[in-house]
Amino acid sequence: MSRKRRLGTLALTVCALAVTPAAYGTPAAGSPAAAPALSPATSSAASPSPSRVAQVERQLATLYQQAESATAAYDTANQAVTTQVQQVVAIAKAIVAAQDKVTALKALIGQVAAAAYRGGGLPPSVQLLLSSDPQGYLANIPLIDRATASAGQLSTELQTTETQLSQYGAEATGYLQSLAADQAAAAADVRAIQSRLASAKALLAGLQAAELTQLQQLQTADSYAAQMKWRSTLSPAELSRSGTSLSSVAIAYATAQIGRPYTWGGTGPDSFDCSGLTMRSWQAAGIAIPRTSEEQWAQLPHVPVSQLRPGDLIIYFHDASHVALYVGDGAIIQAPHPGARVELSAAGSMPILGVVRPD
Repeated sequence: MSRKRRLGTLALTVCALAVTPAAYGTPAAGSPAAAPALSPATSSAASPSPSRVAQVERQLATLYQQAESATAAYDTANQAVTTQVQQVVAIAKAIVAAQDKVTALKALIGQVAAAAYRGGGLPPSVQLLLSSDPQGYLANIPLIDRATASAGQLSTELQTTETQLSQYGAEATGYLQSLAADQAAAAADVRAIQSRLASAKALLAGLQAAELTQLQQLQTADSYAAQMKWRSTLSPAELSRSGTSLSSVAIAYATAQIGRPYTWGGTGPDSFDCSGLTMRSWQAAGIAIPRTSEEQWAQLPHVPVSQLRPGDLIIYFHDASHVALYVGDGAIIQAPHPGARVELSAAGSMPILGVVRPD
């Protein structure tokens, strides 16, 4: 999730609600709080290498975006694995049912064959001559004809079922091969996430205390500038637009998750990734939406940013790799990135791709 990230509890404190109400306007209905202030911090702390700190900020932003993109790819691969497992299980059940049917059909065909053998397999005219009860035999001819027809039907049904069984086997093999590929892709995505986060951690570990303070101030200032630039594109009426009864339920659920950790592929109840949070929030309101941010962007109705209202989902970055729940007055609730926690943030502090509306 490419963004200028705040670091730890200290950064969250720096980004507390410090902007005056006049600057942000009146909180919209259903919003849990006014938008985060993200006011530019000032400090007399020494800044021994501002160019180095700015470079680290850019590198961190890139690494977090790469980690978020890898997390989105992991979600997609993990979802495919789940779907394929379900499909393989369904096919396995169909195979068992088909095998049972083949066994039953073979038994019935065997019974018909045994009955024909007991009848000697003689032509009906000869059997009539040898019968001690010709009238009874003639009366049973329709039953014999039906049995013969039934044997033919059983043979046809057996052939059809065996063909189905073969198709099920080929289908299962295909799904298993695809499953193995998606599992390998998910494992690769996890390695990519871990690599990006390790690099970010190493960058932070290489900074002195004064540089860390300067980095936090720089991130806060840049986020504030981006937020205020975005807010200037919307009117006070657009920023104060109300949501719906359903969006209020989704927002209430998301608000209750603030502070829970971000986890790759997390869909609650104890941890979330960005799209896992938005999916569960709207699920709490009784509306099912797609699992990943890419699918949410591709499948949900798009609305102009100027029509943004509480409960809408804001999709971020060119690859739709991040999503957050808009709660009104320029604020969002989001699961930011690996290593962070669910938080209230400024909607305009990241590049917006567009807006989608679940309800």
